[in-house]
Amino acid sequence: HKDAQGREIALAGTLTMPEGKAPRGGWPAMVLITGSGAQNRDEEVFGHRPFEVIAGYMAEHGVATLRCDDRGVGGSTGAFDDVTPYDLAADVEAQWQWLAKAKGVNAEKVGLLGHSEGGVLAPMVAARNGRVAFVVMLAGPGVDMRQTLLDQNQRIFALKGVDDTLIARRLDFMRDAFDATDSIAKADTSQLVKRLTMHFRTLKDLHTQGLAREQKQSIGLTNSECYGWGLTMAQPYMLEMMRIDPRDYLTQLTCPLLALNGDLDCQVDAQSNLLAVQKAREGMPYDWGVHLCTGMNHLFQQCQTGAVSEYEALGQAPSNEVLQYIAEWLGREGVITSKFLRISQ
Repeated sequence: HKDAQGREIALAGTLTMPEGKAPRGGWPAMVLITGSGAQNRDEEVFGHRPFEVIAGYMAEHGVATLRCDDRGVGGSTGAFDDVTPYDLAADVEAQWQWLAKAKGVNAEKVGLLGHSEGGVLAPMVAARNGRVAFVVMLAGPGVDMRQTLLDQNQRIFALKGVDDTLIARRLDFMRDAFDATDSIAKADTSQLVKRLTMHFRTLKDLHTQGLAREQKQSIGLTNSECYGWGLTMAQPYMLEMMRIDPRDYLTQLTCPLLALNGDLDCQVDAQSNLLAVQKAREGMPYDWGVHLCTGMNHLFQQCQTGAVSEYEALGQAPSNEVLQYIAEWLGREGVITSKFLRISQ
């Protein structure tokens, strides 16, 4: 297919079908959409393969899934360094179109499931494609990227035991850095990394006045960190994502939606994001499911603190409890039949 910039992209993936004879009309199905960064079709991270787990569970419950390598990963062509959210949305749209035409699939029951930033892409696609049957957001942001990153940093540094006053300095730096990025990028994109890095170092000096070296390091405000910020914020993907408000797409949906967030998620704050989704659903013609998963992290594992350092040592991602909740919601929406909901969990 062609992406938003008109480039030819070929995506490689895995279609997982339920066993046995398809029901009349074909199997319901969903496209699985990865989170931030270039990931393989299983969304493999910290020794876990969440999308492989989801595909297997859904197949047992009568739902087909398509999961693809992100562009530039595995068997997919293209590169990730100059991609925009709109290019990735085009990739998702192409997968949905392919899946809706696949043999044995019911084209009227093809939805989208997005994890993390994939939970932004799913509503983007569904807002312009009225044939998307449903959307599932797993730890998907309901607020903009700016607020998501501020909440994320506050939680992560708090889990590290950093003093609140020091965290406040980092968050103030971030707010100024976001404002500066937008204004500098709009004025001139030449040598953007260099320009941003120099400005970030000035902001760093301003927000770390009076701090010892160890204190600066504890909140990641050093010269080397500012260069990393420059590299990240200059990426086309980040520049565009910072300008996107998920609520603009959520309020355009005309299909059922399920939003799940873990209350111990340190990457996407559950409270602010679920509240934003709840507000977006006001006046919607369809009932939306909005659910807080207690004791769970960003990968929907049962956990102690939600810290990223726990992920690898914890059990299945996502947990069967979350998978069952998704299946039961799909059952209430008429996607999964009662026959498959009776399968042993």
